[in-house]
Amino acid sequence: MFVKALIAGLALTTAGTFATESYAKGTCKDVYVVATNNTGKQIKVIDMNFKMRSYGTKSEPIRNVDIPKNQSFSTTRNLEKAGGRDTKVTVLYRVRKSHSGFDQWTGVKKASSGYAICGRYSTYAINIKK
Repeated sequence: MFVKALIAGLALTTAGTFATESYAKGTCKDVYVVATNNTGKQIKVIDMNFKMRSYGTKSEPIRNVDIPKNQSFSTTRNLEKAGGRDTKVTVLYRVRKSHSGFDQWTGVKKASSGYAICGRYSTYAINIKK
């Protein structure tokens, strides 16, 4: 009886360990995101998302940030559930159309980095073009 209980206990512990390791894809900490504005006009970054292959997309809210032409915006983030997953980062932005009395902006556009395995101190570079 003791042996059966011991084997059952070990099986549960082992199964729990494997389940935890495969499920616990944890937070990808201290991720550096840099977006470079190569549109030739001022842009306003309004949101940021990250997509994990075979898992889904998550939003990473940011404050609206104006980026002059040929300048960059950077931020450091913790991406939840992205640790060890193939991940890309996308910024949503608008392009300034006019400098007259009222600001006029285009509709929302997107630019993304390539996919890379997310790990602590990963860097995602986004080239924002026309």
